[in-house]
Amino acid sequence: MCKHVFSHWLPAMLAAAVTLFASASYADSLTDFLSQGTYNGYFREYYFTRNYTADTAPFNQKANDFGGMFNYLSPTFGGGFSAGGTFWAAQDIFGLNNDTQNYAHLDTTLAGTQPIYTLGQAYLQWKNDMVLIRGGNQLLSTPWMGASDSRMVPATYQGLLVDFTLTKGLDLVLAREFRWKSRTSSTFSATTLYNANGFEDIYGGSPNANVGTQTNNGTAAAGLTYKAAGLSAEAWYYDFYDLTTAAYGNASYVFNTGGGIAPVIGAQYLHESHGSDNLLQSSVSNSTYGAMAGIQFSTDSLVASYNHISASNSDFRNGGIVSPYSAGYATDPLYTTSMTAGLVEKGVGNAWKLAGTFYFVDKQLRLIAGYARYNTEPYFADTNETDIDVTWFFSGNLKGLSLRNRLGIVHGLNGSYGAPNLGTFYYNRLMVQYDF
Repeated sequence: MCKHVFSHWLPAMLAAAVTLFASASYADSLTDFLSQGTYNGYFREYYFTRNYTADTAPFNQKANDFGGMFNYLSPTFGGGFSAGGTFWAAQDIFGLNNDTQNYAHLDTTLAGTQPIYTLGQAYLQWKNDMVLIRGGNQLLSTPWMGASDSRMVPATYQGLLVDFTLTKGLDLVLAREFRWKSRTSSTFSATTLYNANGFEDIYGGSPNANVGTQTNNGTAAAGLTYKAAGLSAEAWYYDFYDLTTAAYGNASYVFNTGGGIAPVIGAQYLHESHGSDNLLQSSVSNSTYGAMAGIQFSTDSLVASYNHISASNSDFRNGGIVSPYSAGYATDPLYTTSMTAGLVEKGVGNAWKLAGTFYFVDKQLRLIAGYARYNTEPYFADTNETDIDVTWFFSGNLKGLSLRNRLGIVHGLNGSYGAPNLGTFYYNRLMVQYDF
């Protein structure tokens, strides 16, 4: 009987032993494989304050968040495949937001009203010398669909990206986005910045009453990009489903004089059109032009720029720009966009801007300064904005640590022509970041 029992259980015991051995070997192999991947990340502490001087202005606001990012890319397998993922987190850990339970005193654009924990990137890709194909949650860097990373967490997109290298310097990029995750959201949704404030945890956008909580079908985009010598050029077509279509072009050229000072010129153009059968319930007709000129010397630069939006009174915002993923964020590619806002937010008219970037102390100190004037009456009050952005990059044992302060000062928000009555608006953002 013992022999019978032993012979009955022996195969099962052997199978279990083989399975355990194989599992251990597989685990070891998987660990070895994953250890060959690459990773990077950062820790970030951000503190925002909004202050208004007008007696009729809203409450002054503030917000604080601490968080970080961890990004991982696997080694290549299966003849060109790799997988990547990025986790972001943002949490108020110092209690600085505790007195803002009604949110009247809270700058909800930093991280909404709740902590953020999100796997903003989780993708599988295949790549060779000629093509990159990536599917899943991912960062995009196209002009009108980008990361908008000026808060705790960037905007990321769920969809498919294909990048063909046609020849050296020339790429064809195709993208199909189905859902996106705003920089104040933890989850992806079929939304844009025109949805109602707070819907799907979207804050800091440009809410449109007609859109409300209606969802959309995403975006398809195609672009050609070219870089060679001093020339950089791109041409894009976007179909923002249920909103509008857009054609955009941008080109710049840096003249290599060989004398340490290099002049640079550039031009851009945007055209949008759509009937009123969209979520906005308004026809769209926009034409935007831009030009810039400046000089680059060593690591520094000084640039003057201009943008103009033609009025079209019977259309969306009198001919204004429809920008589903940057409206309210002030992260669009127009030359004259400032820290707090640009013509996308302000509307039809023209703007000019003077901005410079300068490095000091062996590039440890960076100063970015700009002044912009927006002539948008009678559609929006004329305003001007001064931006001062100072960053100190530590060295030695503290390499990777940086301290940055950005201050935007806006004049002209006096309640006329549809502008809010804020008096002088001071927006300060203090960031401490450690990159690893």
